[in-house]
Amino acid sequence: MKHQLNNNVYSSKNKPMKKNSSLIKTLALCLGLAGSAVQAQDVHFSQYTMSPLLLNPALSGLSAGDYRVAGNFRTQWTSISGVNTYTTVAGTADMAIGKVTRYNSFAGVGISFFYDQAGDLKFNSNRVDLNAAYHFMLNKRGTMSLSAGIQGSFNYRQLDPTKATFDSQYDQGSGTVDPNGIKENFGRNKLMYGDAGFGLFFSTITKGRYNYYTGFSLTHVNQPKISFYPNGSDGSTTNERLYMKFSLHGGALLQVKRKFAIIPHALVLIQGPAQQYQMGVNFKFNLSDIPNNNTAVYFGAQYRGLFYAKGGPVDAVIFSTRLDYKRFTIAASYDLNVSKLLQATNTVGGPELSIMYQGVFRKKPRPSMCPAL
Repeated sequence: MKHQLNNNVYSSKNKPMKKNSSLIKTLALCLGLAGSAVQAQDVHFSQYTMSPLLLNPALSGLSAGDYRVAGNFRTQWTSISGVNTYTTVAGTADMAIGKVTRYNSFAGVGISFFYDQAGDLKFNSNRVDLNAAYHFMLNKRGTMSLSAGIQGSFNYRQLDPTKATFDSQYDQGSGTVDPNGIKENFGRNKLMYGDAGFGLFFSTITKGRYNYYTGFSLTHVNQPKISFYPNGSDGSTTNERLYMKFSLHGGALLQVKRKFAIIPHALVLIQGPAQQYQMGVNFKFNLSDIPNNNTAVYFGAQYRGLFYAKGGPVDAVIFSTRLDYKRFTIAASYDLNVSKLLQATNTVGGPELSIMYQGVFRKKPRPSMCPAL
């Protein structure tokens, strides 16, 4: 899911085309851009649990340590766009405040950012979030908690309209595009705005060492204006706003044997006319018999479907692996494209890499109840 541009940017879907691979790839890329333009969707990661603050502000400070830092890198559509690919980089850092024992309630604060660049127009989005949360322990054993978080964000977007091609440059009679034809004038190529969000998160651990969790968040609750036209310069887009996004996520850790666990998880995103459904399962294998040694390896798979108001699903099957070693977590995934763009992509999707570190401020870690994200 990418970002919103003006709908008058030229799309090859109105142009007579021959059935050859290069033109099909061009069509697929333009349709992808057109689809993302209409929907105004946020960036996303396949390994959404590896970017917790981007998933839900209520997760700020909720980790196995006193602080946590994470980084994510993703690229996609290289088989279609070549060097002008889609790249997303994100990072988060958060810490607990007042977490003395596993039984007491405590607070959390965090900061996150992402940088995303899309296509030939070098359309980039930059976002910084400030998060605060409070984690209420709901029982004396510290095995059940309810978290609430808020988020404030600063956003900066930019594009290069000189690299765009518009409908006005297209000659329907000859089927050609005049590079020197009349181009649309943007009122501005830079845009800044702020927005806000909040979230809730619930987690519990049962006697059988099963962990269940669920959470939801609302982002862009103020629905900021995102038009590249200044107010009053274009009546059709002046009031263009970023859709509010509703996120619902949940999962469980089911300890089947002492060294083997099954981790099902799911995510639902609804933003304007677009909906994303993602569900999968990870298999966790502990590699050590030493108590309190959390060295483990994971293998998993997910399915993602994107549904639009006027279109069918854009689907991917996601394969992932992960390694926990001491306080480090390294994870990698690959989106195998199985959508209608299959002929253009040859199943080539999006590789993704994530790394996380959960640290402590003293040698003896404070015990804590942490959800198995």
